[in-house]
Amino acid sequence: MDSGTTTQLITVGATLGGVVLTLLTTTFVEGRKLKATQRAEAQKRATDQANWLRDERVKAYASLSTASEEAFQLIRAEFPELLENRKVVEARWRERRGELRKAYNQVELFGTEEPRRRGKELWKAARNGVNGVLAELDVEEPVVRRESLDRVLTGISEAGERFLEACRADVQGTAEED
Repeated sequence: MDSGTTTQLITVGATLGGVVLTLLTTTFVEGRKLKATQRAEAQKRATDQANWLRDERVKAYASLSTASEEAFQLIRAEFPELLENRKVVEARWRERRGELRKAYNQVELFGTEEPRRRGKELWKAARNGVNGVLAELDVEEPVVRRESLDRVLTGISEAGERFLEACRADVQGTAEED
């Protein structure tokens, strides 16, 4: 072989080697970029999911708070007249109790541990308190006792305050970690 052919073969070999190295490097760099993009997309999806869950949690907390306030107002305004309008008041209570339970169920689904626990206390304070008032009407001389209503209202109010404190701590990120 003459020296010109040898030079050309060396040049072609070097060029092909450079092309192969460039392809390998490009493939490696593109693979890293793809992995970084996939990680960024996964992180964005996780962030979006966390934001959605937080929004749903806040809605659930607000819904239970509103439902408990409406139950509180119903008991305060209409239960003193329970003897005169028992069927009407009980029907309104059943409706309000259903709304309160639906709101509590949302807190159960989306809430964190402490607000769920406090929400259950709130739900039970309203349900058990009113059941107690209605039971008094069935057993004793039919009279709506102011003390019984005050006990129910106080129970709802105190449980509601504890629930709101737990919600505030959860939403603001100050809830105690176990």
